[in-house]
Amino acid sequence: MSRAFSLAGTNNLMKPYPSLLLTCAVGFTLVCASFVASATQRIVVNEAKILVEDQSSRAQQKAAKQALREVFLKMSGSTESLRNPGVKAALSSPQSLLRSYRYSYEGSETYYVAEFDSTKVGEILQREMLPLWGDRRPETLIWLAVKDDNENKLIIDESLDFPIAEALRTTAQERGLPLSLPLMDLTDNVNITTYDVWGRFVEPVREASRRYSVDNIIAARVYKNDSSFIPDLPNAESNAAFNSNSNPNSNSNGEESTQFEHMSDESDNYGSNNKELVEEGGYVSGNQGEQTGGTITYTGTTNGVIESGLKKVKPTIKPFTMDEFEAHAKQSEEGDFGLDWVFISKESVSYGSIYADSPAELGNALMDAYADYLSSQYAVVGIDKANREVLEISIANVGSIESYAAVSRYLTTLSVIESASLKAQRGTVATFSITLIGTTEDLMNTVGLEAKLRPVTDAYGQPVEGFSFYWND
Repeated sequence: MSRAFSLAGTNNLMKPYPSLLLTCAVGFTLVCASFVASATQRIVVNEAKILVEDQSSRAQQKAAKQALREVFLKMSGSTESLRNPGVKAALSSPQSLLRSYRYSYEGSETYYVAEFDSTKVGEILQREMLPLWGDRRPETLIWLAVKDDNENKLIIDESLDFPIAEALRTTAQERGLPLSLPLMDLTDNVNITTYDVWGRFVEPVREASRRYSVDNIIAARVYKNDSSFIPDLPNAESNAAFNSNSNPNSNSNGEESTQFEHMSDESDNYGSNNKELVEEGGYVSGNQGEQTGGTITYTGTTNGVIESGLKKVKPTIKPFTMDEFEAHAKQSEEGDFGLDWVFISKESVSYGSIYADSPAELGNALMDAYADYLSSQYAVVGIDKANREVLEISIANVGSIESYAAVSRYLTTLSVIESASLKAQRGTVATFSITLIGTTEDLMNTVGLEAKLRPVTDAYGQPVEGFSFYWND
C-alpha cells in the first residue's frame, strides 16, 4: 500500500522568495480553496498509567520500568524498538528519564502514573536510528460486528461491554492511538445495518462514518473459527494494508495466528470479485441484472432490504480448489476465533484476517498490527546529523507577529524537524530554513496529518513546484 499522504512535487527546493506563480496560486487558494481539517489528535506520548497492587518501593520500581517501556512503544510506534540494546539499557534504569509520578485511583484499583522526559527519550531513539513518532495521530473509527449468546449479530457501540471492545481500547491507549466506536444512536441505525458491517461493505460503512469526521475506518466481524464456517470466498489478489511484526503463524505466546490479505465477501452476502456489486450491497435491479462470463453487469442498486421489482443475483464463482480446501482446514486450526477486517482510508481499501484463541486476543492483535502499520507511515527514522537535509519552505498568510510565533511553534513541534528559523519575509509570505531529521516525504506525511499547513495548489488543484504552504491557524 502506498504511503497515505504522499504529495507530488517534493523533490525541488523552492527559491528564497515567492515567485509570481506562488503569488497567483496563493490568491487562487484564498478565493477558491476550502480547508477541511484532518481528524487528528495530539496525544500525550511521554506518559503511561500502570496498574499496581500497592504503593511499595518494589511495586513502584516495577511499574516505572513498565511505564517507560510503554512510552518507548508510543514514541517509536514499533515493538521492534524494545529489542534494541540502547532501549534495553534505558529500561534498566527508568529513574534517569523520569520527570514525575503520581498515583491515581479508579474504584478499588490503584494506578502508577509516570511522566518521562520526552526530549531524552527522543534522543535515545534518534541515536539508535529507531523510528520517532510525533504526538499527532490520525483518529480511527472501528465498526465491529459480533454475535451475542443467542447467535444474533450486533454492532458494538461505546456503551456495550464486550471483552474485545475493552481489549481494543486498552491496546489503543497503550500504543497511543485515538480510537472510537460508533454511538449506534438513531442516526447510525438509519445509516447502517449490522449486515453492512458483517459483510464489510465499503460504501455503506464509509457513508455512515462521515458524521464522525475521521480519516481512517476499520470495519470487522468476529466469528468462531471452525471448519464448518467459511467466512470468505477465495481471491487470488493480495492487498495487505498493515501486518504484524510477529511470525505470521504465531505471536509471542505461540498461540495466535495473523493473516492480513485481500479477500472477497462471504457467500451468504453474495460477495463477488465484482467491486461495484460488493460495495453496493449485492443487490441489482430486477430485469437489469445479468450474469456474463462469471461477472455481473447491471444498472441501479439498493443497499439493504430487497424491495418490489428487485431480485438477488448470485454471481458465478470459481469453486474451491483442493489447495484452497486444505488451506481453509488449516485456517480452522489457527485459533478458536477469527476476525475479518477491512481498512478504509481516504486513498485505499484493504482486507485481511487474523486468528486467536479468544476475542480479547483478537482485539489486542488487531490494534498492535494497526499501530505498527501507522508508525510505518508516519514515524521518522533518524538520519545522521552530518547527512541531515536543510531546505527552505515558504508559508503564506503569515502577516503578524502572532502568526509568525504560531508558525514557529508549530514547526518546532513536528517530530521530523530538528530546527526552524525565519530566513526572509516578503508581505505575508515567510520563508523558513528548516533542518530535517527525516526525509522530505516524512515532512509531507507529517504536515498532511493536520490542516495547519496546506500545500499551495494551482488552478487545477495540483501542488505548485517546491515547498510552498498556506498557514491556516
